[in-house]
Amino acid sequence: MEKEINTDEGSMQIILHAGNAKSSAFEALKEVKLGNIESYRKYYQTAKSELVLAEKAHAALLRDLANANRMKDVDLLLVHAEGHLSSTDIAVQLIGEIGEILEWKGALENA
Repeated sequence: MEKEINTDEGSMQIILHAGNAKSSAFEALKEVKLGNIESYRKYYQTAKSELVLAEKAHAALLRDLANANRMKDVDLLLVHAEGHLSSTDIAVQLIGEIGEILEWKGALENA
């Protein structure tokens, strides 16, 4: 019996975790701008963890489709989810870099 593959459900998992990651990343940015380094680190770690969950959901869905020879079933929702995942990955990485710069700046000012 062939495994049931629900691209809608898989796509929504990607969107859910990518959205959580993006929200946490922007919360981290707010906190680091206020000088709340520990809060920044907490939000940023949450963002990275959620991004990993989104990437795992994406990889699992593509793997299942490929193994079932159903890559033709990639639909608009999955393409949207992939775009969301990609933009979130960039945002999380950029906010991490900005956070490091602001941490470094704060350390210099307090030295």
